[in-house]
Amino acid sequence: MVSTEDLAALPTPDMITLLFKCHKSTTVLSVLPTTPFSEVKPLLIAALRSRNIETVPNTTTPLPEDPEGIEFGVLADKRDPSKGWIPLDVKEQEVSGPKGTKKRVGGKNSVLNESPLGAGLTDGSWIAYRIKATQKKKQKEGQDEEMTMEEGTPDIEINEDPGWDVILPSFEDEGE
Repeated sequence: MVSTEDLAALPTPDMITLLFKCHKSTTVLSVLPTTPFSEVKPLLIAALRSRNIETVPNTTTPLPEDPEGIEFGVLADKRDPSKGWIPLDVKEQEVSGPKGTKKRVGGKNSVLNESPLGAGLTDGSWIAYRIKATQKKKQKEGQDEEMTMEEGTPDIEINEDPGWDVILPSFEDEGE
């Protein structure tokens, strides 16, 4: 549980400011670049609840009790927000090195997934957030087409990625 003192603490020069976006809402948090995302998620939920926000913006979905029920995303292209968002969770993949050597990067325990510093986030970076949705998954052999739920929020089922509900302000003039 995050205390009120944690939320009210003044930023220090070594902290970075992250802008958490969902729909038209932006929540600003100052954290140390080395703060694990596992500590940032409860801080975000506490900040929302401190403002009497009990649901995800623009939905009736309640904020999760477990901070791991939140998923973060970053801009696919930092210079062009119109290209959309990608999950911050870097999946394990094999990368070829300069001399043809292959190595594995990413994965659950990767430094890329641990903190804003590891993910390459800097002061003023935008992070989208959403509730993790469950994926439908067929049960193993011998059972009919019955579906089971993978890890995630139990009341939301999806067949594909729902996308990131982030609306960025536009400075274009509206039609007359």
